[in-house]
Amino acid sequence: RLIRPSQQLFNTGVTRTSLHKVLSVNFRKELTAFYSIAIKNDVDKRELHVNWDDGTTSRFPHIYLRDNCQCPNCFHASAKQRLISDTNVFDAYDINTTASSAKLNPDQQQIEIKWDSDGHVSMFDADWLKQRRFPIREEKVGEKVTYSDRRIWGSDLNGNIPTVDFNEILSNDMTLYQWLQDLATIGLTLVKNVPQKVGQVEHLASRIAYIRVTNYGRTFTVKSKLNPSNLAYTDKGLALHTDLPFFELIPGIQFLHCIAQASGGGGENQFVDGFQVADALKKENPYYYELLTTHAFIYNDIGNDYVEYSQLNHHPMITLNKHGKVIRFAHNNHTRSSVLDVPEDKVTDIYRAFHKVVEIMYDPAYLVTNRMDSGDMVVFDNWRILHGRSAFQVMSKGNRHLEGCYIDWDETASRMRAIEEKHGLKKFTGII
Repeated sequence: RLIRPSQQLFNTGVTRTSLHKVLSVNFRKELTAFYSIAIKNDVDKRELHVNWDDGTTSRFPHIYLRDNCQCPNCFHASAKQRLISDTNVFDAYDINTTASSAKLNPDQQQIEIKWDSDGHVSMFDADWLKQRRFPIREEKVGEKVTYSDRRIWGSDLNGNIPTVDFNEILSNDMTLYQWLQDLATIGLTLVKNVPQKVGQVEHLASRIAYIRVTNYGRTFTVKSKLNPSNLAYTDKGLALHTDLPFFELIPGIQFLHCIAQASGGGGENQFVDGFQVADALKKENPYYYELLTTHAFIYNDIGNDYVEYSQLNHHPMITLNKHGKVIRFAHNNHTRSSVLDVPEDKVTDIYRAFHKVVEIMYDPAYLVTNRMDSGDMVVFDNWRILHGRSAFQVMSKGNRHLEGCYIDWDETASRMRAIEEKHGLKKFTGII
């Protein structure tokens, strides 16, 4: 369900003013005032025009209003879904639907629509309609329901990673919500005071939703071992990367819990904001930016872990929405295929673009370094944040031991909206 009840959707900040009674006018287009709002029902064009108190005007086609009638016969209150049966599904999309009668109800502060075909009456709260105004300009399409509060960062985040207590997240909805806000806005968070035992990533993830199972299982253990199925399971350093680009739906959020840090030193994590990297690349070399937003690169992963697998997919390094805004950054040199499916005359330029991206990534102005203590957990946006690590030394008295898991942004944004509705917050988390 994309839209929530009007009282908790978009906070308009509008104060209702007094109602003004207006004499009815016997014209085909009837104009009536409602506090500082007026409506005009254009029967010829089958549209209701609403003049809002901010000086704007919205047009609501009659078919849209009939489709979204909120009465108990048309909309199920608890399921919050339209009541459409197989016998009336075609009527729901009849563009000739017409309402000759449209008037304001001063007492209820509603607009009443009476439909010509069957005499059915629909009532719409003015604020409800205002929150569903159609965008006038194409570039505004999607703004109501997409998340747009991200803040890009560089080395200024060193020592300033948003930090929260593990038990506070588990026990307090508002702490959980603020942590998820930081995760959506900044993309990188640090959780402290996590019990130093396995199972804690799943414990924390279940506070949000459910775990995304991958070819590495519900959770995965990061330890150096013989014949590893992944380079993460060695003591070697890892270049900056995002995880699992060989999936069509790349997991959105990664959890990494440090149960035991390397006793012999090393094992520092590096992080960089992919959206900041993309922004810097666009400014420095628009041509390279175009190459990495228009050409997809193949990633594969072959082995035997939770299951026997041969994963394969392709993505641009930088994915844009239809308005040209960056919505995902995917880069993993470890799993990038030797099959480079780009035009022959672009191959060398692609490598030049790769080199420039890596140069930006490792620029100290963009890089954040953090060495987790035992009992720390990093949680970050896998559609945005690149992470790596330095090599570490395994000592006889102990091995570096991390546990990780993934969840998706759909479930996380859903959890945020559920908290907003449950606690009456005047906020709305859009699609991430």
